Amino acid sequence: MKDYVESFLELLYPEKNTCFFCETHDEAICDRYICKDCERTMKKIVPPICIKCSKPIDLNSHEELCSDCRKHDHSFEMSRSVFFYEGTVKKGIYLFKYYNKPYFYRFFGKCLVDFMEDTSYGRFNLVVPVPLHRSKLRKRGYNQSELLARYISNKTDMPYGDVLKRIKKTPKQSQVTKEDRRKNLINAFDVKKSMAGLLTGKNVLLVDDVFTTGSTADECSKTLIKNGASKVYVITIAR
Repeated sequence: MKDYVESFLELLYPEKNTCFFCETHDEAICDRYICKDCERTMKKIVPPICIKCSKPIDLNSHEELCSDCRKHDHSFEMSRSVFFYEGTVKKGIYLFKYYNKPYFYRFFGKCLVDFMEDTSYGRFNLVVPVPLHRSKLRKRGYNQSELLARYISNKTDMPYGDVLKRIKKTPKQSQVTKEDRRKNLINAFDVKKSMAGLLTGKNVLLVDDVFTTGSTADECSKTLIKNGASKVYVITIAR
């Protein structure tokens, strides 16, 4: 049986066989949600990459870590992203978040699950979304990271846990510098009291839409580990 969230979101879907991104109608699209022209423009991140954050590194580099990860000790074990945050991917994420198109989770969620299977990106004890502040959640009506995390949980049979809450309202991260992002997010997250015991000894998969500087992933990871999680791994659509 489909869960009620998925059933409701299907009411918002475009007409069958319509590309989510350009709204082209093509019988070949079927349940892939994207036309071949749009799919061709989506650039995947491939090795060589930083073993910590998946930032591409020079083919001739002898370093395993990128310059950012050599300077900054991240709290998460590792982070992986499927696509570069540009072009069609960037447009799709923007529509997903800001244009009331929650059904994009079906396409991007499938991309995440396929990536995890193709790269053997582990089995986890708990799948956790990065939370929105309650004021932003009220305005948007849904948390895109929650939709992605639930999709991953449903398709992989890994338990879902809505354990984090955002207790500090912060400016839009894309509008501030890297250093200000880190400062803005200090103590921005906490664990819901009713969920605190759920984390003990768990390896957690933290799900978000975009990895930019790693500040959000870092602060969420710190909070999860402080409350008992063993290790935190991160997955995002793009970076």
